[in-house]
Parts: sequence; C-alpha cells; structure tokens
Amino acid sequence: MSGSLVTELLESYRELRHYLRGRLRNIDDAADIAQTSFERVYRYATPASGDTPHIESPRALLFKAAHHICINLARHDKIVLDWLNERSQIDAHPTSPSTELLVSHRQLLQQIVSHLEIMPARRRDVFLLFRVYGYSREEIAEHLKITESAVAKHVVRSTLDCAAVFAEVRQALSEHHE
Repeated sequence: MSGSLVTELLESYRELRHYLRGRLRNIDDAADIAQTSFERVYRYATPASGDTPHIESPRALLFKAAHHICINLARHDKIVLDWLNERSQIDAHPTSPSTELLVSHRQLLQQIVSHLEIMPARRRDVFLLFRVYGYSREEIAEHLKITESAVAKHVVRSTLDCAAVFAEVRQALSEHHE
C-alpha cells in the first residue's frame, strides 16, 4: 500500500467523521462508523495475499463503506424497534383478566345459576345435559325417557331463557360503564 493511499485515507477519514457527525447527529455513532469504515477499507487495500487491489478513489470507497454500514445499522435499529413495539403490544394485553372482568363474569355466572334454579326441572336437566355435558339429543331423550322433539323444545326454550339473562347483564354492564 502506497504512502499516498494511506495519506488520502486519513484525510478522507477526518472528512468522513465530520460528515457523519452532521448526518447522524450522534458523535459516538459517527466515530464508530467512521472507524469501522476505515478498518474495512484498510483491510481491503492491504490483503494478506499481497495482491494489492487498484483503488481509484480511496475517499469514495471510504464513504461507500460508511454508507453501507449506516444502512445496516438502520436496518438493525428498525428490527429492534419493531420487536420492541411488538413486545410492548404483548405486554399491553396482560394474559390474566382484570379484577373488574373477573367480578363481572362472576356476577354473570351467579345470574345464570339463579335463573337455572328457577327454570322448570325438566328444562334445566335437558339444558345441563346438552350444553354442559355435551350429550346428544338422542342420548338425552333416552336418558330422560322423553322424545327427541321434546328435548329439542327444551333446548330452544332454555337457550332463549339464558339469552334473556345475557341481555339483562349486558344492559346492566352498559349502564354501569356510562
């Protein structure tokens, strides 16, 4: 490597640091990028094999290396920022329900249980066997010794009854939040 090449790299290095300080507005990043760029160009200009490449403009090569480092740094920063944003969204949605939500669910459950207790016994039995235990209509009919159409009627009526309870709770919750 000729002395003029080293001199030109050193002069360009100072110019590059000044340029990067203005562009990045961060003295430390500008110094790091300029240093890394200088090291890469110097290594390229002085290969271990001894075959020195022809460099028309050491300054242009130095600035080009800095440009690529800045692009890679920006990509890295974007990836980190995206990850942090994603993480903050995950953290913003806690996995455990709030106390208010637990209380409202408990109230809803209490109202449904109260409604089930006042429901006619046969309708309640069909509802529980069908919705809670997952029995088929045929199995319920066989178990309770009633027809499948009677089971279907009880399922519809109990579902409508529960829908009414849900509507009442929804109305009460919306009035509470207003």
